[in-house]
Amino acid sequence: QNAKNIGFFLQSDWELSKNINLLSGVRADKHNFVDHVILNPRVSFLYKPRLNTQLRLSWSTGFRAPQAFDTDMHIAFAGGGIQTITLAEELKEERSQSFGASLNYDKPTEKNIYGFTVEGFYTRLKNAFILEETGKDDEGNSLMEKRNGGFSRVYGTTFEVRGNYNRIFQIEGGFTMQKGR
Repeated sequence: QNAKNIGFFLQSDWELSKNINLLSGVRADKHNFVDHVILNPRVSFLYKPRLNTQLRLSWSTGFRAPQAFDTDMHIAFAGGGIQTITLAEELKEERSQSFGASLNYDKPTEKNIYGFTVEGFYTRLKNAFILEETGKDDEGNSLMEKRNGGFSRVYGTTFEVRGNYNRIFQIEGGFTMQKGR
């Protein structure tokens, strides 16, 4: 396949007050596998209630063009044997909407800095790509077709901690729990 994508992005960062920032933007993409221009807006609200604390709320959109991806090949080979993947005739782009909220705290002192971040996220996919077996070829290899499923969602939470002592020793750790349906 020969995939081409041309994108253009506009973004504006507004400082509404010393404690509040609003970041907004839009990306326009023209992909050769999609007949129309795809607009993906996004907005992020940042509130700093205290010197070392930030609360962020965000909403964004995205898309994946109806094409074969390297991950499809990985999935195909993971089951063993050879699988041929074709694209369904009426395959549409996959669209996403994502929501996020995070709390960030960092405490600097003269010799060190430590902090943590707690984040929650939710993404809803429309026309999610799925692979369905359509039969076997003459050698018994699977024939797969990429189709649009319905809606899917991925959601979860992340917790991160970090510390740095006198720029000599740094430690970071994180944990994410997520679920996809």
